[in-house]
Amino acid sequence: MNTTKNETLTKYVGDLHALVSHGEQAIARQVESLKNVSHKDAAPAVREFHRVLEKQKGELQTRLSALGGSASNPVKDAVSAVAGVAAGLIDAVRPSETVKSLRDDYTFFSHLGIAYLLLHTTSSSLGDTETATLAESGYRDTARLMMHCDRILPKITVEELREGKLNAVDVDEKTHAMVKAAWDRQKPTLQ
Repeated sequence: MNTTKNETLTKYVGDLHALVSHGEQAIARQVESLKNVSHKDAAPAVREFHRVLEKQKGELQTRLSALGGSASNPVKDAVSAVAGVAAGLIDAVRPSETVKSLRDDYTFFSHLGIAYLLLHTTSSSLGDTETATLAESGYRDTARLMMHCDRILPKITVEELREGKLNAVDVDEKTHAMVKAAWDRQKPTLQ
């Protein structure tokens, strides 16, 4: 099978559009379900996640149209449905609504970040600077959302443990130090 550059780019952008659309719909539901939680950092975070995904969805739709593609594709919808089932299974692991929702968002953002990385690599290697620029912006947005989850999840987790009448101590600083050390880009890579 000999596919053209445009067909390849259209497929990648369309797949990413389907992924972002699915995530945007799920997070839109979270905006509603988390609007009255006691954790002051949760609702604003989820609203920002939703805003970013709406922006990304629009940008991807614009680029997809410029490439001659269409956003509605049953195969992409099926892939998104599978991702939704996986997210639903993850939901069953922890009873806490807020932490569970934010954990699932982080999982989604990780998937999204890799998708943007692949789109950037593909479009750059095929000489499509417009799509590469879009992918770079999406990757940066996604990384920023993941880092925000890293910042707020430890505090919210401890709050929820305390709401469950557990004597949980504040480990924010310790957890943040662990995260920072784990993501140290100066450390040697795998051999």
